[in-house]
Amino acid sequence: MASLPLDGVRVLDASHVLAGPYATYQLCLMGAQATRIERIGGDDFVRRHGGSDDLRAAGMGGSFSAQNAGKACILMDLKAPGARGAFLRLAAQSDVVMENYRPGAMDRLGCGYEDVRAVKPDVIYCSLTGYGPEGPLSGAPAYDHIVQGMSGLMSMTGTPEQGPQRVGLPITDYIAGLTGALAISGALHQLRQTGQGQHLIVPMLSSVLSMMGVFAIDQQTAGRERGLQGNMPFSGSPFAGRFDTADGYIVVTANTAAQAARMVAALGLDDLAEMAGDTAPDALNDDQKAQVAAALDRVFRTKAATAWEEILATANVPAGKVRNLGEILAHPQTLATGCLDDLPLPGLDSPVKIPGLGFTSNAWDRRPLPQPENPGDSTRRVLTEAGFDADEIEALARAGAIAGADLPPRD
Repeated sequence: MASLPLDGVRVLDASHVLAGPYATYQLCLMGAQATRIERIGGDDFVRRHGGSDDLRAAGMGGSFSAQNAGKACILMDLKAPGARGAFLRLAAQSDVVMENYRPGAMDRLGCGYEDVRAVKPDVIYCSLTGYGPEGPLSGAPAYDHIVQGMSGLMSMTGTPEQGPQRVGLPITDYIAGLTGALAISGALHQLRQTGQGQHLIVPMLSSVLSMMGVFAIDQQTAGRERGLQGNMPFSGSPFAGRFDTADGYIVVTANTAAQAARMVAALGLDDLAEMAGDTAPDALNDDQKAQVAAALDRVFRTKAATAWEEILATANVPAGKVRNLGEILAHPQTLATGCLDDLPLPGLDSPVKIPGLGFTSNAWDRRPLPQPENPGDSTRRVLTEAGFDADEIEALARAGAIAGADLPPRD
């Protein structure tokens, strides 16, 4: 099997919850070797969030397992005597250090960028934060729901009747995680070119805003704010949107005049043919838009969503049934893309299917995922491989700096 693009890259992952671990997981899927540092006491709630009751009880909740397979897990208390030195010894042998605590927290522990750079001058140190280290919100707590509201994302999600709504998954965490993985990948390439490390700062707010350029231009040049438009499409075409069918919903995006003409012909709505030539948001008056909406609503209710999918596909009109997650995971198209990985989990006879990288390559194949580790499974192994002798490891454990299943308890 060909090597993966990040084979040989060592990542020390001091992040927690979702965004940071998701970033380092993307690196792992591309071959990086990651060591996850968990706090002694197990306060990362994702281990007991999501998945079955048995998985949560075992500390393998869905929110943890979905983004931590392939990582070595060690337990460490960075406030305990000796822990800082142990952390820096591990960092000195790492290419990348990831953390997502509040700005300044790692500095106060003596494990910030400057501390790590002193022992590893070419380190790539990534700080994933809510709002960044500068500005009035630098120290404010940031959670997905809050960032969705702060960023303007919620202001354009929902309907006028319901008010702003959050996107149904913690999307700002995952956008920030992808941004972090992209930033680290770029920094690794630059490291090969220049030999220089760097400190990357990835705010969740900035990550989300980076996707809003078109709306920012609209707001600043035309004074338009994209408001609560429900299922109205990005194009604003009256011939596009979400429609009720006989057994669910379908989304249609007839954004151009040609698409709209093909759609009304396929639906048998000849009386809308003339109006189909006017797909710009303001081309039709309110009465005409209401006429289009009523006709589309009436006809789409007469058949099942999958039947309309086939009809509109034949007519070369973009459309798709609104599916739930189970349906799309089992869809032949999903299976054909190769985007799902097999993830073994404790207590299950067969692995679950989990979305992995969002792309494939003809230069390398994915490696099988191992079962995610329990807290401290690899503490002794990781420290031994890093050059700690048995006495040092025992002393750190008795001081409360590290912990693991096969280590002595704190004195």
